[in-house]
Amino acid sequence: MKRVRGGFTTVYLLMILAALTAAVVMIIDAATARAARSISETVCASAGRSVLSEYQKELYSRYGVFALRGDDALLTRLASFYINGSLLGGKAAAKPAAVKIEASAQGYPALDVEGLAKQIRRLAPAAAVMKGGVLEYILDNADAPDMDLPGELPEGAAEDIDPMQSAEKSFGKDADRNRGSIIAANEYRALPSRLLGYSKRVSLLFSGGIFDLTFRTLLEDEYILAVCSNAVKTREGTFLECEAEYVLYGNSSDSANLRAVKISLFSFRFAVNEVKYVSETGELLISTTAAVAKSLKEVKTILAGGRVDKLDYATHLRIFMALVPRQEKVARLMDVMQLNIRKKDGANFEFRNYAYGFDLNAVFTHRRRTGDVEQSFCYR
Repeated sequence: MKRVRGGFTTVYLLMILAALTAAVVMIIDAATARAARSISETVCASAGRSVLSEYQKELYSRYGVFALRGDDALLTRLASFYINGSLLGGKAAAKPAAVKIEASAQGYPALDVEGLAKQIRRLAPAAAVMKGGVLEYILDNADAPDMDLPGELPEGAAEDIDPMQSAEKSFGKDADRNRGSIIAANEYRALPSRLLGYSKRVSLLFSGGIFDLTFRTLLEDEYILAVCSNAVKTREGTFLECEAEYVLYGNSSDSANLRAVKISLFSFRFAVNEVKYVSETGELLISTTAAVAKSLKEVKTILAGGRVDKLDYATHLRIFMALVPRQEKVARLMDVMQLNIRKKDGANFEFRNYAYGFDLNAVFTHRRRTGDVEQSFCYR
């Protein structure tokens, strides 16, 4: 009986040992699988950050805007290179093997107004929004003294004065008609604003931009004015001399955009002067004649870098910017960036070929088990 009992004890212990061994093996296998999963996720995260490091350096350096080449095949090759490179070497039991890697930037196109707008709002100098000077101008100049008005019209003056015809005649003959650069027709058609369906603008007043004027719009305007050259403040290394004017009007030449802003300046100054003169004299014809003459003179003063009623050229541009729809302005800002990056290093840079991020899907195998990792990488 002792031998039988001892035999049962041995069998019982062997069964317990086998069960414990199986449990330990299962625990080790599960831990190894979990470790393999963790390694896969870590490797993908590292590879994704490495792919983001391949961004367009000149665009980021000059404008603080992030974009990387949005070619899915290229992104897949880069992700594969970094993932496989991280998995090379060593024989760790938990190390997985990559069997399929795919990257796609379809959900993060750089040719997207809102995507760029989110970036530039972080970069905009918010404090400058409060220095627009519009309210200050209205308050400080409501009762400002003005120049003497003529008591009567000069001899031979027309009895029916057309202010805009006077402006067109004056600005059509100025020395700036051949100023600056012209965008070639094929390059003009490939600009982001054209691809997004925005045409050049004739009138600012009826553009509808005033209806979507918000604080974020003002932030975007401040960024545009900060990074863009203009007729008074030109910069080196720009394709266009009058970048801010281009954002307003979208003409393919500096001279056309400059002429358009002169007409807008004249219209704005004429409205202010006409109201003042009519309120002082009650004579419409005399007031109009004086307002036209003064407004033409003021436009020249402003474009020469001077101030009129404490408003300089940049402040007038700020007022005009508020009249243009925000998406249209941001789209034309993309045009300016694209033109300048191409001019700087000769790179074949186009926003339509770039992206702000990408999705990464990788399938790994470990001990005949497969698992996939899905991660998204986007500039924040």
